Amino acid sequence: MKKRIGHIRLKKIPLLIAALLLVSCGWLVTSCVEEYWPDLGLKYENAVVVDGMITNDPGPYTVTLSRSSSVSQPAFLPLVGCEVSIMDNLGNSEILKEESDGIYRTSPNGIQGEVGISYKLSIQTPNGRHYESEYAYLSPPTTIDSIYYLPELKEVVDADHPTNGLQFYINTGMAEQDTNYYLWRLESSFKFEANHRVMFIFDGTMERFFPSDSLLTCWWTGSAKEIFTYSTEKLSQPVIRNFPLNYVDTETKMLSIRYSLLVNQLSITKAAHKFWNSLSEMESESGSMFSRQPYQVRGNVRCLEDDDEPVLGYFMVAGKSSKRIFVDRPSELDFFYSAKCNLITQELYTLLWGMVSSWPVLLAGQVTENGYVPALTADQGCVDCREEYNGATLQQPDFWIE
Repeated sequence: MKKRIGHIRLKKIPLLIAALLLVSCGWLVTSCVEEYWPDLGLKYENAVVVDGMITNDPGPYTVTLSRSSSVSQPAFLPLVGCEVSIMDNLGNSEILKEESDGIYRTSPNGIQGEVGISYKLSIQTPNGRHYESEYAYLSPPTTIDSIYYLPELKEVVDADHPTNGLQFYINTGMAEQDTNYYLWRLESSFKFEANHRVMFIFDGTMERFFPSDSLLTCWWTGSAKEIFTYSTEKLSQPVIRNFPLNYVDTETKMLSIRYSLLVNQLSITKAAHKFWNSLSEMESESGSMFSRQPYQVRGNVRCLEDDDEPVLGYFMVAGKSSKRIFVDRPSELDFFYSAKCNLITQELYTLLWGMVSSWPVLLAGQVTENGYVPALTADQGCVDCREEYNGATLQQPDFWIE
């Protein structure tokens, strides 16, 4: 295999907040597309950012509140100490509990989303400002008929090989109403292995490590960065066929053993569709020197004291249906992630004693003319799968099927 290492670095902040931090960055990389920062002014720094949703699925439901950060120093700035309520048009309501900074949730036995009912969000901040969304109708969910994939090659400029991967598609069921607006949110999970087993551990003395395969296999789960929207307005029938979703390539280990895709299909309002479609267009144009600015996409939450105050984000009311599929390693594709790690045996103890702050150090093993000896790897991710991808875990997910 060619030496090509792909690292997934997933920021632990909600999708919407990441999209609205006034920065045009990719979700699975650590640097931004452009080094150009437009002058946005101070108006859109420290703005309230809302990310929340209620669906026909049983609760609890989550609302995340934060403040927007500067373009040059993006960060998650939680908005704490607020009184947050979800209410319906029948007079029912619930005050959410702040479970952690900026994260507010309903109780498991609290308010429940029902098709045909309208809901809105109300926020009161500690400084007395009030924010509300308008009532939005919870549309009936549409079933997912099928999710499938096809192998696909993509030519990449300046690459030494075409990108191999699987393109995923969705077919919906027949909707109950003629015009429907959809948003798809995707969650990827995959099983993978470290490149080497752990054979030794060093913390001042060299010891054998048992069992050697205990840090070999991991699972990773995270949300896809892409925004997928569509409407049936111009279709003769309210059914969607062969709509392209995410593309998963072989530059990382996502398809190396077993991959799973969870598709959450949200039936949303026309206004919500316009919002997410605008964000999607903004994302696709992000490489063209900020031809569209994030702050131009206004959500459905307003400040009651000052309608001109910019409030970013959206409180969604949606009918939800979900479907998960599993994919084994596709034999027809070439893989380009690195299957090797450099093993260091020369002057090993000198190197290890220079790494005191990193003890204990895990090591692989290598067969030499002097027998089986410890070998230091290029990084700990070569022997500890948890270190290869941020968020990786040794615990198999509850939903996982072999």
